Amino acid sequence: VAFAQACDPAANYHADMSGLQLNALLFLGLTCFASCQRFEYKEELQCGICREVRQGLGCDLFQACHIINSSTVQGGCDKFCPWHSAPVAQATYPEVRVTKGFGSKGYNRLRISVISNSSSPPIQKFFDYSQQFQYKWTNNFLHSSMIEALPGQLQVVDVGVANVTVNVPEQGAGVAGVLIADPCVHPTTGPSSVFCTYGKEFNTIERTPALINAFVGDSSTDFWGIYGDNWYDRTGDVSAEVFGRISLAAKSKIFTTVPGNHDYWVMGSPWAGTVADQCANGHMQYYAQDAKAAESVDVGSSVPPFNFSVDPNKRRPVGLGCNLPHIANSFWYNQIGNMGLVGQSGAYSLTETMPLMKEACTWLSKQQKLDVAVLFGHWDVVGLGASGDMAMPKWYSEMAALPGCEEFDKRGKLKFVMGHTHCNDPHPHGKIGAGFRVAGFGMSSVCANQTRYGIPIVDTTQGKLRFWYFDTESADRYNEVIACVLKKGWRQCTDLAILWHDEPLTSSSEIVTLV
Repeated sequence: VAFAQACDPAANYHADMSGLQLNALLFLGLTCFASCQRFEYKEELQCGICREVRQGLGCDLFQACHIINSSTVQGGCDKFCPWHSAPVAQATYPEVRVTKGFGSKGYNRLRISVISNSSSPPIQKFFDYSQQFQYKWTNNFLHSSMIEALPGQLQVVDVGVANVTVNVPEQGAGVAGVLIADPCVHPTTGPSSVFCTYGKEFNTIERTPALINAFVGDSSTDFWGIYGDNWYDRTGDVSAEVFGRISLAAKSKIFTTVPGNHDYWVMGSPWAGTVADQCANGHMQYYAQDAKAAESVDVGSSVPPFNFSVDPNKRRPVGLGCNLPHIANSFWYNQIGNMGLVGQSGAYSLTETMPLMKEACTWLSKQQKLDVAVLFGHWDVVGLGASGDMAMPKWYSEMAALPGCEEFDKRGKLKFVMGHTHCNDPHPHGKIGAGFRVAGFGMSSVCANQTRYGIPIVDTTQGKLRFWYFDTESADRYNEVIACVLKKGWRQCTDLAILWHDEPLTSSSEIVTLV
């Protein structure tokens, strides 16, 4: 089992062993792992590798012995963990989450949540579920409830820490959403395990929250999302700092997310995963999506909105890899306005995911006033935990062949959004007019200019489906864009944006792909 687990850390192996047996197998398992692992050393991972080696893992696990080894880490990791300090936030905002109810619950369902460090709910008789995080990030408590929303109307909800103004667009109305993936920062508290390559150049610790506050907080924005590798965070500390900088106005908008490879394994690969990783357990509770696992949890229910049946660290005798959460925690579908949304995780197999795929496509086909369906995932290429048929370009094709989704695709109204490769650009893997990558938020890449940092928006208003992109790569461009948006709202600033894609919602014959 030690050999098998070392050579396939993403799999769930089971064994009951004594401590003596585990010690005897530890060396053999690590040796096997070093010989069969598929981890690729990258400079931005130096800090995390150094920390792992100082914890006793072998440098050969990371193919890093030529740079990082027991000798070079004796004095600590300072030289491998460059850090660019930034001003501490002047104020922090309440940790509120607003997520759309799982599709089968009906259009008028919202999940309202607060994350806190207290077991006591911030207000009595509102939250139906109040529990400490399970397995990971256990310094946090989640207080959460389903509510019946009033579509088309502003609705003020008292959650104790704040009055939250929420808005579910009318069913069938045009909507707009801000799309983010792979955001990284240099935390003020010290270097993180994964170095944010352009964190200093783009000043992401300040500019990314400021852009979110400006664009998401705008009245023209209905929802937003982060589609994997959310802050490259193993412990939850980086997420807490960044979200503390995000305004209540932005947090009050409907939020969507899916996990990426770094949300499972901080070093980005199952071949470098350990039991110290969050294995997406922190992610699923911190962002409180109303996913398949919460399908039966409706208004007034105190049942956990997650499936906690998988302990991420159970029976990991050599401490490598983790047991993935139940797939129902990361697969979701719902409707916002005239847009259907489906979220997935590429860490699971196509066989595991297929029943949920069929269910989602059938559900999409039965919804009223639905003009377009958008698929959300993280991986845009195979590897680092995703098989070829689960990376988004191929997964889109799998979905497009299923009844319900096939009809959307034939009309040119099935689209997909992804991250992973750190660029913001349309149709990077072909699929012209269908695929959009939104991962340019500070991490390393070989992207072209004007694709490394900026705000993508999907927009289904005015009878059209459009993808806008506001480049903010240079300081001058950032200042120009954010000043305009704060003064006039982003819809009045589209002269500063690149129009990636423009097509009418009523016809598939007039598609204009502009980039």
